[in-house]
Amino acid sequence: MSSSHADLTREIAQRLGRTVEWGMRMNHSAASSLNINTSDMFCLQALQSGPKTAGELARHLGITTASTTTMIDRLERAGFVTRTRDPQDRRRVAVQLVDDRARQEIAPLFAPLVRSWLQHLADYDEAELRVIAGFLASVEESFAAEIEG
Repeated sequence: MSSSHADLTREIAQRLGRTVEWGMRMNHSAASSLNINTSDMFCLQALQSGPKTAGELARHLGITTASTTTMIDRLERAGFVTRTRDPQDRRRVAVQLVDDRARQEIAPLFAPLVRSWLQHLADYDEAELRVIAGFLASVEESFAAEIEG
């Protein structure tokens, strides 16, 4: 491995660490703007991909089901989520985002950042975008393997 390759690899690893830190800071800032805590913000982000049960949220967020229930209660009182009973199994309750509230209050907090990312990505050709997407997928897999074991 050339020293240039090693230097670039080290720089990318350092930048990834800083990117994770910036993401955490962004979540904290967004949570503060919404008058919720950071754990609540992570819950809202987890629900972006669709409804989840309290147990699924607990596993995803790495917290107890009791803590998850308390968090869902808070978010429901604040109008960010609703609970819906499964028509096939009345014991099963799904938690989902209140879409209008998310669009009106959460999305605007992240929209400038996403626009900036898209502007930067416009500078890359399709082959370069495939490399970036592949690298980010491998980063996600690394996180998942580390967290989920």
